[in-house]
Amino acid sequence: MKDEYIHQINILQNNFNIFVAKKFENKLDNQLTAKQVLLLELIKEGVTSTKDIADKLNVSTSAVSQILNKLDDRGYIERKFNPQNRREIILYLADKAHQYFKELAVLKKQINKEIYGKLSSHDLKQLKDILEKLQVIATDSDQSNSYDKKK
Repeated sequence: MKDEYIHQINILQNNFNIFVAKKFENKLDNQLTAKQVLLLELIKEGVTSTKDIADKLNVSTSAVSQILNKLDDRGYIERKFNPQNRREIILYLADKAHQYFKELAVLKKQINKEIYGKLSSHDLKQLKDILEKLQVIATDSDQSNSYDKKK
């Protein structure tokens, strides 16, 4: 029975994500890939070196560099030399990325109002609690997998 619920949840979640993507796709620059957006998010959060991004994502610096090159070519990031260490390059969001995040914030508000805003406070609290539980489970699982790999 549990497997059937999980199966139904997966279908509902996929359908919901597809619906939201279709409904709001023309409201945002959809030329960015998920990986590019992830890198922009990390830079926004203060991760400003290729090596630190690679370490955080557990991927090679060359893989990160390839994505950063595309973001640089398209005007989303800027690279500047670190004045304290000229061998180090610091990554910054360019104006285009700042504009992207402004548009994303407006879009999130619209989604919150049009979709989540239709739920009762009780339903929203339940959803929040369940998502928090899932995050703890995923984090614990990820940490135990990291521990198992180190053995």
